[in-house]
Amino acid sequence: MEGLTSEEVRQEMRDGHVNNVEEKTGRTYADIFAKNTFTPYNIILFALGAMLLLFGNILSAISATGIIAINILISTFQEMRAKRRLDKIALLTRPKATVLRDGGEKEIQPTEIVRNDVIVLRAGDQALVDGEVLECSSLEIDESLLTGESSSVRKETGDRIFSGSVCIAGEGYYRVTAFGEDSYASKILRSAKKMTSKRTPLQMETSSITSILMGIAVILMLISVVCEILIRDNSWEHTLEIFVICLDVVPIALFLLITLTYMVSAVRMANSGALLQRANSVESLSHVDTVCMDKTGTITTNRLRFESAHYFMDKDKADRLASIFAASTGSKNKTVGVLSEKFGETPCELLEEVQFTSKRKYSAVRVSDGGRETSLYMGAWNVIGPHCAGSEGISAMIREESGKGLRTVVICEGHGPLSEGGEPRIPDLTPVMMVSMRDEIRANCRETIQVFLDNGMDLKVISGDDPATVDAMFSLAGIPGERKLITGAELDAMPGPERDRAILESNIFGRMKPDDKEYVISSLKRNGRYVAMIGDGVNDVRSIKAAQVGVSLESGSNAAKGVSDMILVGDDFSSLPKALVEGRKTVSSMRDILRLYLTRNFALALMFFIIYMALGTIPMKPIQNTFYAFISVSILAFFMILFSRPDVNKNLILPDVLKFALPSSIIIVAFGLLAYAVTWTEVGNGHVVPDFGWMASAGGFGSAEEAIEYLSWSGSGIEEICARSNLVLFVTLAGLGQIMMITPYFRFMSIDGKTNRSLVPWVILGLIALMLAVAYAFFPWVMIRIVNLVIFEPKVYAWLGVLLVVWFVVERALLRHGFLSGISSWFEKRYIRKLEREYAKEDSGDE
Repeated sequence: MEGLTSEEVRQEMRDGHVNNVEEKTGRTYADIFAKNTFTPYNIILFALGAMLLLFGNILSAISATGIIAINILISTFQEMRAKRRLDKIALLTRPKATVLRDGGEKEIQPTEIVRNDVIVLRAGDQALVDGEVLECSSLEIDESLLTGESSSVRKETGDRIFSGSVCIAGEGYYRVTAFGEDSYASKILRSAKKMTSKRTPLQMETSSITSILMGIAVILMLISVVCEILIRDNSWEHTLEIFVICLDVVPIALFLLITLTYMVSAVRMANSGALLQRANSVESLSHVDTVCMDKTGTITTNRLRFESAHYFMDKDKADRLASIFAASTGSKNKTVGVLSEKFGETPCELLEEVQFTSKRKYSAVRVSDGGRETSLYMGAWNVIGPHCAGSEGISAMIREESGKGLRTVVICEGHGPLSEGGEPRIPDLTPVMMVSMRDEIRANCRETIQVFLDNGMDLKVISGDDPATVDAMFSLAGIPGERKLITGAELDAMPGPERDRAILESNIFGRMKPDDKEYVISSLKRNGRYVAMIGDGVNDVRSIKAAQVGVSLESGSNAAKGVSDMILVGDDFSSLPKALVEGRKTVSSMRDILRLYLTRNFALALMFFIIYMALGTIPMKPIQNTFYAFISVSILAFFMILFSRPDVNKNLILPDVLKFALPSSIIIVAFGLLAYAVTWTEVGNGHVVPDFGWMASAGGFGSAEEAIEYLSWSGSGIEEICARSNLVLFVTLAGLGQIMMITPYFRFMSIDGKTNRSLVPWVILGLIALMLAVAYAFFPWVMIRIVNLVIFEPKVYAWLGVLLVVWFVVERALLRHGFLSGISSWFEKRYIRKLEREYAKEDSGDE
């Protein structure tokens, strides 16, 4: 078999017959910019900003579009940066193809495959393009990813190979006939409706609450249009300013923030050795409470070495038979490698072969050795032992070896054909020898598993080996905890409910076939577990695909990597618990961000409705609303992931968030309105007299009257200007102060008894407070001219400080006692119904 020559390859490329369809690793740079910029919400705000600019209201125009523009720039930059980093790492794990060119094997990128290339297919390889078999030996293909059928398909010369199928046994050469859009897999996708990116539960939750708040914003806008244009006959300029306030009720920046947070977390995970194939898998990782894994690559390094041999016939004859088997079998796995290294290879004429698969648990060859035909079998004793006479002593020996943590295989001799009616058969056998091998235990295995246990995760080892071997390895590695062992055969013998109960209670599963592994994963999911499955071989593909989070090793088969959500770069098992903890931390930070965001959004809607309906004015100008959002939410949101706890996230996030946000917003508004009313009254009675003359000088105005006119809204008086200033300052500081309840350092600050011993939020609070103090003391023009706030004498701020302390004590006490739980529950029920419609819409989109 020669394959194409270099000149033939160049000619195919010149003719355009090349597999140049790049696998997308994510959105393009243009997509990132366009989707972050041209959202319906952004377009509306930019249009409002443009209209305000036409009216000459530059400050309100900037406030309408400034935060959105900053969000777009930061999010786009960070997402592009993250994409560039992830794409570079993804190149390391991208599957390659082995082709025959110029008479030799060559490894190339999938995009370098040309028509008529001859591709080499061996056990563990995934077919990347379609083709026709030219030559093969015991070639078995798993097409379940395409057809859903679990049984493997034997291939012969002339049969078709489909892209996406997986070689599970044997080897072969096939000629490329189709790729890209013409491949079988692509035609299947084209026959279905257009695929869409599946949203995560948090993205659907955010979408549902955003639509509710959008409805509230539309109602407030309709009220303002009726009042401003039809009743009060005010200008469109003031109405547009009101629209800016109303639209800010919608937390649209959350979508950008979620995407950005996921991308940043994905990069952090990749830097620690865990490459996410989809950035939003971060959220799935946060829900994992059960980790299933094969011992290979996790507990052990999969580097086998010969330990001992137990002979059941003459030693020289047994050694020769072992060397014949090692030379003749096409199943060149690590076990056969140990045989070749120990016993050498004695070439013979191969007459027939059955290659190893995880489902069969054995391999066999029929050879002619000097004119004498013999059949040799090697595999697990529980499979070939029943076909051997007088096997009781061997079973005891294997139990003893397994108790030492050793892997064992038995070589047996038989006669006659290896298959009957096209199906493999095992005749009566004579034991030849038992070979014991030791698998090297990972140095950091104990510490890695301890991280799982410390974070409350349930570990289950699902292996094809004897469960006693796995148990002994746990002991050798010094892994603590009680271990309950069970085999695949014992599970198969149990009725359904008893089997599910045994799966939940057991943590070491031995002698498991691929179907058994998949059933264990499905059973755990049915019983409410959120499962991560770690595997590396073809036998793990279906169980990896069945798990909520599939994890493969970089050295694993292309098929395993192709269906996994995460790849452990460098086979570094210790990076997985770090990634799981990072996922929990990320989603916990999103929950805390949502508490801040939604509290502010509900508070803004409530303040607007009460003040606008009662007094005909607005609670804050657009620029003051920007100040409120930036200080109370935006700064903290970008740092939240640094100090969030890696909590378990089993349930929906937003119902828990609403139980905090709704009562908090009502309490903040109540105290804010108190500050508003007291300030209005005190200024009106002359007890508080702001120095507008000094403010005019500090703010660069020509007179006190000019300063008052600038600070007013729609000709409002001094009382309204001062009341609005204190309202804005109070709700801003209260929103900022909520971080002390969300991430409490001391228990007396906590509403649920939990604490967060990180000093980062306190440092951020201190820096923001210092920044505000410096602005008031040394740059008053910033607060007056830009933020439109009144500068009061110190006693007013002392009074506001006391009010903030009272607010904190009252809110903490009321939240501890479930204040307004009835309203929260009512809103939560309506929200859940809305969310169910979101899920139904998502499910219908997948059909």
